[in-house]
Amino acid sequence: MHLAAFWSASLIVILPVAFATTANRIIGGEDALPHELPYQVSLQWNYNNDSIKLMHFCGGALVTEHWILTAAHCKAAYTADGFVEVVAGAHNITNREEVNQRRPVEQMIVHERYCGTVCPYDIALVRVAEPFVLGENVKPVRLPQMNESFHGSGLVSGWGAVTPALVPKYPDTLRKVVLPLVEYGECRQLWYDVNHLAETNVCAGPEDGSQSSCSADSGGPLVTMKLRDDDEPVLIGLVSWGPFPCATPFRPNIFTGVAYFIDWIEQHVK
Repeated sequence: MHLAAFWSASLIVILPVAFATTANRIIGGEDALPHELPYQVSLQWNYNNDSIKLMHFCGGALVTEHWILTAAHCKAAYTADGFVEVVAGAHNITNREEVNQRRPVEQMIVHERYCGTVCPYDIALVRVAEPFVLGENVKPVRLPQMNESFHGSGLVSGWGAVTPALVPKYPDTLRKVVLPLVEYGECRQLWYDVNHLAETNVCAGPEDGSQSSCSADSGGPLVTMKLRDDDEPVLIGLVSWGPFPCATPFRPNIFTGVAYFIDWIEQHVK
């Protein structure tokens, strides 16, 4: 399987706002309720110009008031104008009047074993310059135990296209989709590839490809399903890569398994 068969945001270059139409995102699923997923954040390029649309380019998961987990490949090539912001408490990312919390990025720590393209160890920590104010609309997600395994289904979310078309349709509001988790051995057989998969990856997606994450969902959270109203979701994975085109049958989406990086996360967050 050659590299062209995969999608990833590894080579993101920040261009004028029209670039946002070239990336695919969540396929299938439904709209999330406003503030239903308070751990979800949007990484956006702010051109510091009210006449230019803010550009969402990756997702992420809030883990403390200062720190966000995302994919390593979301580290963008910056232009001279503007800056990257983490936006928490967002629902409609095109609504400038929406009440949310925006913080400029102070530091981004990429895992030292990440290769820079489609590969394992696709994880990064982002520290914001000022802490988020935590509450019902902005709340950290629970981290898993070290090497904890998961079965059943997971919920992935992001701001994304509803089709895998070359010029996809984009919703303005946060969307979510339930994906069945795929056992690692089965996932390797479906991908028949040894270079891009590792035991630190988590696989998820239906056989028919009808629901999927895609490129600008990168770094977004895959969490456990709530069985009771008082359940707290646990962060299973971060969107890493998948088939091209997105939503291809028998090609599960690939996530970075957060449970394998708990020591690394704690080392830097502390």
